[in-house]
Amino acid sequence: MKNFMTGFLLSLQFFTSFPIRRALPMSGKTVTAMFGAMPFMGFLMGLASVALLFLNEHYAGFSPLFMAILVVVFHIFMTGGLHLDGWIDLGDAYFSYRDKEKRLEILSDSRVGAFGAIHLVVLILLKVGVFYEIFLQSPAHLYCYFVFIPVFCRLAMLIYFNMSMNVKQSGLAAYFKKQVVPEHLWIFILGYALIIVAAAFALKIYGLLILLTGMLVLTWFYRRWTYIHFGGMTGDLLGALYEGMELALWGIVLLSSI
Repeated sequence: MKNFMTGFLLSLQFFTSFPIRRALPMSGKTVTAMFGAMPFMGFLMGLASVALLFLNEHYAGFSPLFMAILVVVFHIFMTGGLHLDGWIDLGDAYFSYRDKEKRLEILSDSRVGAFGAIHLVVLILLKVGVFYEIFLQSPAHLYCYFVFIPVFCRLAMLIYFNMSMNVKQSGLAAYFKKQVVPEHLWIFILGYALIIVAAAFALKIYGLLILLTGMLVLTWFYRRWTYIHFGGMTGDLLGALYEGMELALWGIVLLSSI
């Protein structure tokens, strides 16, 4: 339990904008717990989004368009835009149409190019559009999806991270890869998957099973795609997965009316 609490604080420190200004121990157990705590952290962020929707529904009464924009901005605020950085770098690297070595070099470049900026704008516009349509339709179990989709996205990151070879020998992803105990991380992944399945049947919200299946399939395809075009995993590709997965899962909710 102590390792999990330390891991949870590390998860907040590294992957959110919440200020955790203290030195925390970085060992194999705590770094593994940090990754293991990520879906739980996503669950809490989902609850924060639900609170925002609840306040709007009962007090503010903003329009669906403004709420769609507000939700997207709120999500960026909670993560500090960390995963968006990976999405931007992915756009710059992939659309350069260069070889793998040059793409990896572009991924490491902190500057934002034209393709990265376009990639970001397209993502934001699509997210706002999807949320706007969802708010207009007001599908059943909307609050539930706001709670669980952040969990699915971070679970996808864990699976991708644990199954993939780090293609760069420097950076946080490479450091974390050396620290994490893969067998323990698989236990976390399996535990979350079982909890999601149990919740789907207990709440009779079978759309969660559709989203879980979609997440697994999309993660497999993304891993294959990154191996073809980049030769493996990097921290930027890990962050880009979160952003793309969030858009894809909300797209499934919109298109399938689950």
